[in-house]
Amino acid sequence: MLASTFPEALIQLFATHDEAVFDFIGFRRDMEGLTCERAARLGSDTDLLVIDTIFKKMETAHLKRDPTDEAQLDAEFHMAIIEASHNVIMLHMLRSMFELLRQGVFYNRQIMFRNRFTRDEILDQHRAMNQAIQARDPEGARAAIGSHMDYVEKAFNDQRRSDKHESIARQRYEHEQLR
Repeated sequence: MLASTFPEALIQLFATHDEAVFDFIGFRRDMEGLTCERAARLGSDTDLLVIDTIFKKMETAHLKRDPTDEAQLDAEFHMAIIEASHNVIMLHMLRSMFELLRQGVFYNRQIMFRNRFTRDEILDQHRAMNQAIQARDPEGARAAIGSHMDYVEKAFNDQRRSDKHESIARQRYEHEQLR
C-alpha cells in the first residue's frame, strides 16, 4: 500500500497538528493545479472521457441523501485528473496522499459531504474543473482547482471553529448539570 510510504510517526503528526492540514491543502493546491493544467493540455481524449464519466457519476450520486458514494467519487475524480496528467512521479506522490486523506488522517471528508449546501458547492467546483479540462483550458483548470482548494480550506476552518464552539457548549452544559 502506498500510504505505508509514510512512517507512522509522520502520520500521527499529520493527524494531530492542524498546521499539517494547511500544509496538505497547500500541497494539494500546488500539485493538483499542475495536474489539472497538464490534464487539460496533455490528457488523451480517452483520459478526458474517464474524467467526464466520473463527474457524471458524481452528479448522479449527488441526488442521493447518503453522500458516501459522492465522497468516494470525489477522490476518484481527482485521481482521474492526476492520471490524465501523465506524470508518474506526481501520480505516486498524490496517490499516497489521497490514501491518507481517504483514511481521514488530514480531515474527515465525510464531514464535508454531510451538509447539502457544501455538497452543492463542491459539485459546482468539480463541474468547473471538468469543464475547463474538457475545453482543454489549462489556466482555467488550474484556477478551478485553486478555487476548490480555497473552499476546502475554508470548510476545514469553519468545521474546526464549530467543533471548538461545541466543545465549549458541552462544558457549559456539564457545568449546568452539576449546579
